[in-house]
Amino acid sequence: MPKRYQLKRPDLAAAIARELRTCQDTRSHTRLLAARMAGSGEFTSTQIAEQLGISRRRFFDWMNILKARGVEGLLERRHGGGAPPRVRGKALTELKAGLQAGRWKRAKDIQQWLSQQHGVKLKAKGVYYWLGKLGGVLKVPRKTHTHKDAAGALEFQQTLCQRLRSLNTDGGKPVRVWVADEHRYGLIPVVRRCWTLRGERPKAPYQTKYEWGYLYSALEVDGVNAAEFLCLPGVSLEMSRLFLEQLVARDPGAEHVVIWDQAGFHLNPEQHVIPKGIHLLALPPYSPELNPVEIIGDLIKDRIANTLWESLEALEQSLGEELRPIYETAERVRRLVSHPWLIDQLNAIALKPSAITN
Repeated sequence: MPKRYQLKRPDLAAAIARELRTCQDTRSHTRLLAARMAGSGEFTSTQIAEQLGISRRRFFDWMNILKARGVEGLLERRHGGGAPPRVRGKALTELKAGLQAGRWKRAKDIQQWLSQQHGVKLKAKGVYYWLGKLGGVLKVPRKTHTHKDAAGALEFQQTLCQRLRSLNTDGGKPVRVWVADEHRYGLIPVVRRCWTLRGERPKAPYQTKYEWGYLYSALEVDGVNAAEFLCLPGVSLEMSRLFLEQLVARDPGAEHVVIWDQAGFHLNPEQHVIPKGIHLLALPPYSPELNPVEIIGDLIKDRIANTLWESLEALEQSLGEELRPIYETAERVRRLVSHPWLIDQLNAIALKPSAITN
């Protein structure tokens, strides 16, 4: 029986796992997978090579580099001959950082920056080459309020576990954790991109008809990954109370923790009477990216876009059809709420007994 490969470097396991979680480069990912499989001691060199589509010789070369220079050496890119790359060193590092920060809007802007700051003159084709090589994509940035406290948002992500433990929940009841938000819809059409032919400019119907409603949404972060929706004619303290009462009615025998933003129409435990069985946890101000349920707004706008709706009833019926796969499929909800920081904080609760875990 072929002998299983033994890396015998347990000190590298943490670094390999850490790099795998964040790696987006296919080449580096393959090397990291080879290192993890080698470290497990469960596979022969032949099995690892076949699984990753490489030769045994290459696998052994990688393992020798890993043992000699660690994970950093394994992932290091070395120039294989020929003319050196035009963009390298400090220019390459700053280009990566600029792309990560969304610094440039056009390839032309990158072209000018390379020329002025680093003396690197590239044609447009060369700029697009480097964009493709670095994994650059064109995205619409998310708006960030100037009053946002970035440090406060980060602190919330790191301390959610402690905040949940501090809630005064009944230790004898199950606890369900929800993220909630509201989304406006109306008879003024939303315009979205659509498929068409090259050279054509599609048109979308439009009307100014001022009728609207609000969709209250809640997704369960853990447990059975349930979903709850309610269409209401507006947003107010009373409307928010109605939605919270609907959550309680879904499972009266449980304690419900609702994480949502600090909108003025949201109930505040220090100012309002909260429905029995509800515990509210406020997100930091101006931090919608921390709320996974925000994605529901995009989903419903994609569904109703580029269409004239004669009535709110017809529009809401369409919304119900779009939302049905979500509230009927726990796996769909799980994918929507699986923000790594949120799941990590909930998992941390299970490691220490509390009213939440009990």
